[in-house]
Amino acid sequence: MTTARSDAPGEEAVFVLLDDGRLLPLHGAREAMEPAARALEGELDTPYRALAVRREGDTWAVGAVAIEVAELPADTEGEELMLTVTQEGELALEVDGRPTLEGIEALERAAGDRQDAYVLRATRLDGRLWEMGVDPL
Repeated sequence: MTTARSDAPGEEAVFVLLDDGRLLPLHGAREAMEPAARALEGELDTPYRALAVRREGDTWAVGAVAIEVAELPADTEGEELMLTVTQEGELALEVDGRPTLEGIEALERAAGDRQDAYVLRATRLDGRLWEMGVDPL
């Protein structure tokens, strides 16, 4: 947690900073995001998701968490994905909460060989870029 100064409008801003230095605005004023990203320099490695919240006047509290970003095929549908792989090798994919079979292979490749049984959750950040988390079952 750190602080930044900005006279940007609004009360909060959420963004992702990628390894290549690109800032992806998710919510709020971009004018608050750039000072927040500068305040986080050296605090944690990219990529990360950050939240900046106005505290008083032009002072913003800034926090961030490391995330994993994966590039999926351009034809990947939806905004939220959840792939469940059981110990028995059964696969179930939901796209925006609806069951489907499309895209399982790309998600399995993104998960790699981390666990035999897992739940992978992915949220689209921008185009082919997805924020991804893998939890063991």
